Amino acid sequence: MEPFESIFSQRVKQILELIWVTDSALRGANGAARLASVLKHPAEAVERAREMENLAAREVSGDFPLLHSASTVLVWGALEAAFRDFLVRWFVVYPSSRTASEFNNVRVRISEYEALSGEDRMRYLVGHLEREFAAALKPGVGRFECLLKPFGIFPKITDAQRRTLCELAAVRNVIVHRAGIADSRLLELCPWLDIEVDRHLVVGRRMFLGYVEAANAYATSLVNAAKAVAERIKDLDPPDFGPAV
Repeated sequence: MEPFESIFSQRVKQILELIWVTDSALRGANGAARLASVLKHPAEAVERAREMENLAAREVSGDFPLLHSASTVLVWGALEAAFRDFLVRWFVVYPSSRTASEFNNVRVRISEYEALSGEDRMRYLVGHLEREFAAALKPGVGRFECLLKPFGIFPKITDAQRRTLCELAAVRNVIVHRAGIADSRLLELCPWLDIEVDRHLVVGRRMFLGYVEAANAYATSLVNAAKAVAERIKDLDPPDFGPAV
């Protein structure tokens, strides 16, 4: 299960590096308009530099809300993508997992399935399972756990981490689908948030780092839980590290 853990960790590292670089750039933007004027740039260029300088100043004074909001979307997206990759790999390595009783009523188009090969077939199955189990409609990590349950994989996280991940998913949806404007669904899922409907949601550094910590904890716990299951079933279902068929 190493690819899941390493890829997710690498992606989070890249997101944090993006924040660090952008943070430094925005803090150093002060004086851009004056420099453009001294260098006798066109008036339009000076005005654009002044607008950029003002935007950078607002970001810095507001604890980088735009940067942290965009990064929140990236973190949840990285967790979702890594989780799908995990399931694909699990199906490949443990072929009997595809015959779990919970999947008996799942139907696929044979022509579409046969047109694929290798891991693409497993990715096709994962997509069908997500739709069959209505994973996208479940809050927080519930969308992952409904797909892990048939394999007996149960990541152990604290109630606080579970709540934070529920908040991460809900906040991500508000940012992506409502341009950061809170709706009743957000308040229903996260009543602890100090915000009202139709108010703009602000993601600060502390809030964002909490999301990163919880996402990392879940990824680590998932890997540990999967390893425990793999150890129990290794004799019943020997791992197949060859290509998927």
